[in-house]
Amino acid sequence: MSSFLHRGRWLFEPALAVAFFVFWAIDLVGRHQLGPGMLRSTVPFWAALLLLAVAIGVSHLQPILAMALGTAVLFGQLLFPSAIFEEPLVYLGYAIVIVVVAARVHGRMRVGALVFAVGSGVSAAGLLAWWLGVGRGDAGARAMFFVLCAFAAVIAWLMGTLIGVWTRKRSSELELARATSDLRAAETEAVVAEERERIAQDVHDIMAHSLSVILAQADGARLLAEERPAAVAPSLATIASTARSSLTEVRVLIETLVGTPDGPAHPGTDDLDELVSRLSGSGLTVTMERFGDGGGLTAAQELAVYRIVQEGLTNALKHAGPGAVVRVALDGRDDGMALSIASRPDAPAGAPAPANAAGRGLIGMRERARLAGGWLDAGEDDDVPGGFLVTAYLPAAGRTEATA
Repeated sequence: MSSFLHRGRWLFEPALAVAFFVFWAIDLVGRHQLGPGMLRSTVPFWAALLLLAVAIGVSHLQPILAMALGTAVLFGQLLFPSAIFEEPLVYLGYAIVIVVVAARVHGRMRVGALVFAVGSGVSAAGLLAWWLGVGRGDAGARAMFFVLCAFAAVIAWLMGTLIGVWTRKRSSELELARATSDLRAAETEAVVAEERERIAQDVHDIMAHSLSVILAQADGARLLAEERPAAVAPSLATIASTARSSLTEVRVLIETLVGTPDGPAHPGTDDLDELVSRLSGSGLTVTMERFGDGGGLTAAQELAVYRIVQEGLTNALKHAGPGAVVRVALDGRDDGMALSIASRPDAPAGAPAPANAAGRGLIGMRERARLAGGWLDAGEDDDVPGGFLVTAYLPAAGRTEATA
């Protein structure tokens, strides 16, 4: 309903103009008949009444034209006295024009509207005083009449100005509300997109790690099934444990989406030993070295460290083979934590090419480090043939670090 009224707002003044003209035409038609021999005296009156109605009708869309038409009517009545409205209330049409024009214009045009208002009030007072003899013989009464008409015009101008200020303020508030709503919607979309990316990254980390371990254990069990049947049971146990752990992590991730904002506890640096143990059972030779304390990391930063190490070990298992040797070093200081993951294949001469630096895993590792306030670099290890080196740094809470 409000939208319909807003779209049809421009029809208000034309409808008011039609009502104004019809009302006074019915009221005054008896005194200004358009009959033979009377046209010369009545046409100016009807022309003035029609032009004043037109001025009312266009006052909202064309305020300058409305002021020009109103001024033309006053000048025409001065030249043709038969066009003067002997009914003083007809001049209230000027009050309508003044209010609407003052509400529409702004800036310097408000001064022009004020001049038009005062001029219309004084001119209407002069015409009525001359034609109807208002205040004749009493200079004080005539002066008071002029002052009252001018004052009434100024009041109309003030009313229009206040209406215009209120209307523009309300329009600005509506625009601000719409802009705020659009901004909130865009922010929501950005948050949703970021959350989807985070979920995709977490699922990738969990599943890539788990499936790599399961694949390595399954291949080992398949090869040893005939020669060493006793080794199959530990491999199957590792597969079951890895699958169960991955299922738990995925369930935790899902519960995070519907739980509290902080969600359930995520793995951190204290869980790295279990991760290393799991990967060691898949054929990797992993050495974990810790220096210093935790580095003052937040829970989110510890999760980033865990995921980076998890992805680094998974990449080593995937690209360097089950016999790869990996060294993980964590150096936690008061200002943050530095970590490195150095891997080399068991047989460097036949090692496959290093992981693609544009792959999702390495991109996710860099993004996790960046979101945690630090940086990460990954590439071939120049000191070790066929080796691959990942280095990262995460600053302690409250510190910032430039992204590499």
